[in-house]
Amino acid sequence: MRNQTKLVCIGAIVMISLTGIIMNAVLEDADGPLIYEVDILPVQPVAGDTISVVIYCIDRSGVSGAQLSSSLDGESWTVLDMQFFACLCIAGGRWVGTFGPVNESDNAQFFVTAFDNAPIRNAAISQTFSIQLTTM
Repeated sequence: MRNQTKLVCIGAIVMISLTGIIMNAVLEDADGPLIYEVDILPVQPVAGDTISVVIYCIDRSGVSGAQLSSSLDGESWTVLDMQFFACLCIAGGRWVGTFGPVNESDNAQFFVTAFDNAPIRNAAISQTFSIQLTTM
């Protein structure tokens, strides 16, 4: 019985320590997620294609969401929530959004914003990308 009591006490101490470490990491998180890759599909879009944007991001407090902002021909920006596609680790994942279809004469631009799970929901914004259409 004593060994079981010792194991329970050790387990409780470990859990309390881990909770403290996790809470410290989350509360000290003042930066938005790291957006470390942005993929555009198809790689060489043509008129009529719908553009898929795939981002990979990570944050020590986790990633709570992402948005895709797009504009065609300099018109107002459309903001859409990106869909969570896959968890690559505890603190990040892959997010997918689409816009279009694009026409041959369109000037398509987009950027993405990712949000973390910190209490103040920090954001990170990617650079603005322009889409160059190829002719068939």
